[in-house]
Amino acid sequence: SEMGGLGIMTLTAAMGLFMGKSMDMKERIVMQDLLESSSTQELFDLIVSIVKYTFVIEAWGGIVLTVGFYLEGFDLGPALYHGFYHSIMAFCNAGLSSFSNSLESYATAPLINMTVACLILLGGIGFIVLREANEVFSRKRRLRRLTLHTKMVLTVSGFLLFAGTAFIFFGEYMHALDGYTVWEQFQISFFQSVTTRTAGFDTIPMGNLNSYTLYVMIILMFIGASPGSTGGGIKTTTIGILTQTIKSLLWGGRKVEAFDRSISPEAVIKAIALTICSFAILALFILVLMKT
Repeated sequence: SEMGGLGIMTLTAAMGLFMGKSMDMKERIVMQDLLESSSTQELFDLIVSIVKYTFVIEAWGGIVLTVGFYLEGFDLGPALYHGFYHSIMAFCNAGLSSFSNSLESYATAPLINMTVACLILLGGIGFIVLREANEVFSRKRRLRRLTLHTKMVLTVSGFLLFAGTAFIFFGEYMHALDGYTVWEQFQISFFQSVTTRTAGFDTIPMGNLNSYTLYVMIILMFIGASPGSTGGGIKTTTIGILTQTIKSLLWGGRKVEAFDRSISPEAVIKAIALTICSFAILALFILVLMKT
């Protein structure tokens, strides 16, 4: 899970750095594109930050979840196991649970489901955003000085999180969520909005949901997480760039902008190409599934 979440390339680069080895030019180019870093020094600093943030966040999550499972009736040993296991799986956006019904038994236990949701979000927004957020909280960087990447990730992620939560809540409150209190319905809707886009846990059986809810969840899954994160999908920045490109075309603009900054033509072309290729692969395997 750790290797899949952080990426084999990232872990290999980190191990090489800690052992005093340097990357060749090809590896540096791949890593700079993967983590969206502009210089070799920034790349090295980011790799070190990735390792540091990973262990700190997973340790924090493991402790909180251990307390949560202990309060749910587990002995200390099993609580530690389930706590740290789910912390790693949540931050790495793996979505694999040690329980046969995922986290459905803890759909209304906020100390567990909300902690897992926070870990998924932290893993899904990307290490570049985590580092800049840390610099803002430590007052090394002003909020207005956040990079275009971070602003776009936070904006698109926030919109998708809110829209997904609202759609699941209002689409299922008389169906799958019937019988729960409003606060419990919100917990389930929020958790499913978070986990659908970047992970794989669930706090309510998928078979209970309406087909249109599942359809929207598939769209969220297709978009996925953010660049340089532990999640998959075509990425939030891709959707952000596509949205701004369409807006520019409709309004007759000559260049694509976001947050008063220009987006390079190369980034626009890459976003369009990535989306088209992803749709093509998706269409192919949908056809295979329909045939088989």
